[in-house]
Amino acid sequence: MKTNINRVLLIGGIALALGSCSEDAWNNRLEGFEGGVRPTDVQTIKYEMTDNDYSRLANNRFNKALAKADGVEAELKAVGTDKYLNPAIPADKYIPNLLKDSLFSYYTLSDGSAINISYREVDANLPDEIKGLNGDVQYVVSQRDYQYAYGSTSDYAMAFSPSYPAATLIPGILADVFDDAAAGEYRVVKYNESDTDPDFGQVFEMSDVVSAGLTAGSKVEIQGIVTAICTRGVVVTDKGGSILVYSGSFPSGTYKVGDQVKVNGAVASYKNCLQIDYNNATVVKLGEETYTYPAPVELTADYLVKANGNEAPVPAVYAHITGTMVVDGNFYNVMLDGSMAARGSVYNPTDAVKARLEDGRKVSLLGYFTQTSTSKLDNGDEIVNANFVVTDVEDASKAACHKAARRVASVTSVPRNAAYVFDGSKWSAAGTDVVVLQPADYEAMGQSYGNLSGSQPDEFLPIFLTRSFPYAQKDDTKFVAYLYYAGGETKYACSQYTFTGTDWIDSIGSNGVTTVTSQFVLRDGKWQLDPSVTLTLPAGRNQPASQAFFQPCVDWVLANVPDGAKYVTSYGNNDYYTGASAYQGNFDFRASSAKTQCPDVYGSMSDEEVVRTEQMHFEREVGPGVLAQLYPEMAPVGELQPTVTINCFSYNGKTTDPQTVVFRCVEKGKFEFVSATWNEEESAE
Repeated sequence: MKTNINRVLLIGGIALALGSCSEDAWNNRLEGFEGGVRPTDVQTIKYEMTDNDYSRLANNRFNKALAKADGVEAELKAVGTDKYLNPAIPADKYIPNLLKDSLFSYYTLSDGSAINISYREVDANLPDEIKGLNGDVQYVVSQRDYQYAYGSTSDYAMAFSPSYPAATLIPGILADVFDDAAAGEYRVVKYNESDTDPDFGQVFEMSDVVSAGLTAGSKVEIQGIVTAICTRGVVVTDKGGSILVYSGSFPSGTYKVGDQVKVNGAVASYKNCLQIDYNNATVVKLGEETYTYPAPVELTADYLVKANGNEAPVPAVYAHITGTMVVDGNFYNVMLDGSMAARGSVYNPTDAVKARLEDGRKVSLLGYFTQTSTSKLDNGDEIVNANFVVTDVEDASKAACHKAARRVASVTSVPRNAAYVFDGSKWSAAGTDVVVLQPADYEAMGQSYGNLSGSQPDEFLPIFLTRSFPYAQKDDTKFVAYLYYAGGETKYACSQYTFTGTDWIDSIGSNGVTTVTSQFVLRDGKWQLDPSVTLTLPAGRNQPASQAFFQPCVDWVLANVPDGAKYVTSYGNNDYYTGASAYQGNFDFRASSAKTQCPDVYGSMSDEEVVRTEQMHFEREVGPGVLAQLYPEMAPVGELQPTVTINCFSYNGKTTDPQTVVFRCVEKGKFEFVSATWNEEESAE
């Protein structure tokens, strides 16, 4: 972690003091107070924010109102769990409300006080996952939600099950509960899951919905049997007919032939086949049963050519086709004997089906004819392609045989956590790069309360990731969401971890978080960021604070002034370009010494001209240049241009006189001269 002293720089023994207000300025505007009455508790202190301070800042009601107005509520929540500020929650806007909080350690300070407060902040914009998975984002699935999932207020279980899967049903639950969700909103859902189905003593009854009369856009509820499987979907059959439930990203292994399912969705059509979009439907497994296929329709070239002319989409047809297999890459075609008008095209076969389809082999296939299309052969002739979802190869007499459905009187479940995100229209599981700690993970870490606290994330999460992802590759990234206890509250936190090739590191905390020190000043009852500083430089030899300022002045002359070496004495600790003397801790304004050091520059000038030239060199060149080196991070805060006030001394050969020189910061790391007591009549306005 990098540590920057930003806006308030401690150099050697330089003392920082608040010099922007007069002794009585604090009370000049307070009714009932006279000048000369001193404030009761004026202090200039150093303070480092604690974990509780970050939580208090995030929960402060005034800060919550600010964040709501700015549309950064999630980013404010993240501060409480991450324990650092982020770009959406700037220190100058949100720390003042912390300092005014009655629970803050220095709540009672009076006007004229200053706090040099150190805090952590992240340089870069936070990833959406970290913003979204921080704070009060947990949702616990309720009894009502399980009733919704099971479609009954009487027959339900307090857990998801194989026939009522969490991944399928949770998006609908979240859409119902969070009907005002914004795009990019995250939730961590806590639910129960069982590996067995509950037994409600119900008899499965197939619907009679699927028919040629269905039209695209119609919403249907189908209770049927899975009768065929391919890599892009399943065929579901009820009393009325069969329909393809399709998805370009169908979850492999989720269903098998014989599954009893309930499908709720809108009918669509592709070419001349009815189908349902799996991604926009709800499919719930209800049980299992043995299914006996009906007598198949024989697919001939004439039948397929006629089907290609259908104007209205029709259900899938259980059929039989015989021909010779032609395998060309991913294409599996069945060439019909004696005809080139039509052919069968095996539709997205599973690996088990592919293994039985050999190029050049005579095959007899059973399955579902779903749709037709046309394409051109090499000779220019058109041929009808009949998509065919295979259920069996060669032996048409065999029907699918599966074990009877298993029912249990009760279910044993385990608690689970999963992250979901709203894309503006629907909820879906967060990406595979988002990992949520499970109850079993907390137990493995020895955390009986089911959360982490203190430095435990830094200690445990790298070990967790190493064990969970043993084959991780260099630069792989995971967002780990976990419950975190701090400030009397347990909420979700999210950290980004990156694999270096050997270790998992907190890549935001390690590479993006810096410790910053800023000065806040209390004026007229309001705290405001004011990085203005005052340097007190005592005169005399061996004064660390004075040496720490004047030596950089001498060094700047050497490095930046043309032929600068001639202005610097042989000891290298004072120059006569400005009169700066690190040896004596003052400005040496003896004109005679300057003329001796640089006769070609000052020989023709009067003593007054020599001293004024040195002063101007410091005001216009060396002072701004040195301050830019000492305070590279100082910058204006809104309209406020912070100042650097230098209280120092000058020596004229007879007396040592106090001087005050002021510069203001006009942009980040850039300074301009304001005033000097040695030249008050010429000081800038």
